[in-house]
This record gives sequence, C-alpha cells and structure tokens, in this order.
Amino acid sequence: MNKKITTIIPFFNNESTLPRMLDSILAGSVVPDEIILVDDGSTDNSKQVVQSYADKHPQIKYIYKVHGGVSAARNTGLALATGDFVSFLDADDYIEPDMYKTMLGEADDKCACVVCGYYTHKNDVVTAYSGYEKSTLSSSEFITAMFTSDDVRGFLCTRLFKADLIKNSLFNTEINVCEDLLFQFQLFSSKDLKCKYVNKPFYHYVQNTASATAGLNLIKDGTYIYKPAFDLMLNMATEEYIPAIIASYNGTLEYSMYTLLKSYRNGNNVLSHIRIIQKLLKKTPYPNKSLHRIAYCYFPVLYSFTLPHEF
Repeated sequence: MNKKITTIIPFFNNESTLPRMLDSILAGSVVPDEIILVDDGSTDNSKQVVQSYADKHPQIKYIYKVHGGVSAARNTGLALATGDFVSFLDADDYIEPDMYKTMLGEADDKCACVVCGYYTHKNDVVTAYSGYEKSTLSSSEFITAMFTSDDVRGFLCTRLFKADLIKNSLFNTEINVCEDLLFQFQLFSSKDLKCKYVNKPFYHYVQNTASATAGLNLIKDGTYIYKPAFDLMLNMATEEYIPAIIASYNGTLEYSMYTLLKSYRNGNNVLSHIRIIQKLLKKTPYPNKSLHRIAYCYFPVLYSFTLPHEF
C-alpha cells in the first residue's frame, strides 16, 4: 500500500529561511504528498514566498491564521492533514534528501512513530547526534530516552508519526516552550506503543541570530519559561518517569543559569532572572551536587566573575 505523508510547517516571518527548507523537502527521494504551511500571522513576505512555491508544486498548501503561537499553528495543520503519516518541521531548518524515504521504509503497521538522528548548527559548528543503542523502543523506553538521551530528545521534527495516533490529539496552546516534549509525553505515557529508531542524522537544526538571543528571554511575567511544561509532566507522570523528568529539568535549569551568568558577565542586566533560577535550583531535588551546582545555588553572581568576558 502506498503510504502518504503530510508535512506540517508552521511559520512566522520566515521569508529568508523558507526557501531552504522547502527546497530540501522538494529535493528528496520521497516528497510528501501534502505539505501544509501554516502562516501564524506573518508581517513580512513569507506569504509571497510560499505562494511562489505553491504555484509550481500542487502538494503545497498555504493556510493563514491570526498569530497565536506554534502550538495553535500545528493544531491547525493537524486538523487538515490527510496523510497516513504526519511530520512536523520548522521553517528555519532543513532536511537531508533521503530522510522521508528511509523513515518511511522503517514504518510498519505496528509502528506508531519513527525517530531519526539530527544535526545541530551553532556558531558555524555542526554536530551530529545519532547512534541510540536500540532500533525498536517501547513507549516507556521512548519516553525515558526523550529526557535522557541526546540522540533522541523531545524534538518533534525528527519524528514521523502514524496519523491515526495523533489526529485526535492537540498541542497545548497555553504552553509556549517544551510544547513538543509535553505533546509526546502525553501521547506515549497513555498508550503502549512501538517506535523505530533510525541511526542516521537527517534533520538540521539551525540556530540563527534570533534564536541565539532568545536564549536570554528565559523569564516571562516572572515565570521560568520551561517550568509550566515540566510541572504538567511531573503532575501527570507515574513514579517510573519522575527521575528522568527531574534529571532533564535539572539540566535545563543549569544550562539556563550558565546562559544568564554569561549574559551578566558580559554586561547585561539579568540579575533578577538569575535570582529566579537560583531559587528554582535550590528547590529542585539533585542527588549528587557538583561544584558548579553549589555555586549556582548559593553564590552565582560571585561565580560569574571567575568566567571571562564573552565566554
């Protein structure tokens, strides 16, 4: 049976990056039967870019909606999807030409999701992540790997989902960060499913200038941006998953503190944000405290002065 793929790409003011993503999809050995591009209220020329591609490629569908965030845009695309499998991509990244062919080849009737490796692009450094030790994962193994393995993680764009699995699911529009991890945790913790892992990196995550500076926007309305999603997951988790969730949250908190101390040392006024993360680090269980963890908890500002400018 011919397996059809729907690819959903939400975008907001991505006129400069959309051509790279669309060209990478269209150059593939397998091209999705349906490419739904959801315009989340763009104010640049993104619409014109997409329509220029849609004029030449009938599988491309342009959908406009009032700006409401990536979760609402994905929900809009998911409601319109007609494929047997569904993929979510981001407009500022790109994929390898054999991504869909290889992942589709691993899918079978019992497979709920196929996961592949990925590349990160940061400061002109490209790093590949693949090589997870198992090729078939249960729901429990997949959830644990999302929190603990860099080769899997909770990245939505390295997945190919069976449409029947997710068509009646919704992304939480109240969650703006880690919404993809929350979506998958809710999905796989409620069912006994099978996932396949492809030991090759196919997806390219590109950190642009905007995403690099967004790392400093860690506090919104006095709340740590990652906290709402992790609170929800901890509240719904069974004992089996709590240690992995807390370990992942600890890693996120520590990296956020590092980012803020870097900003503070380079002259930015982020002291109030540092204090919020400091309180959360003290409250969050951590079995084996390292020296930098102790510094983050009790004297982060002093510790920042041991670090060089522009580190």
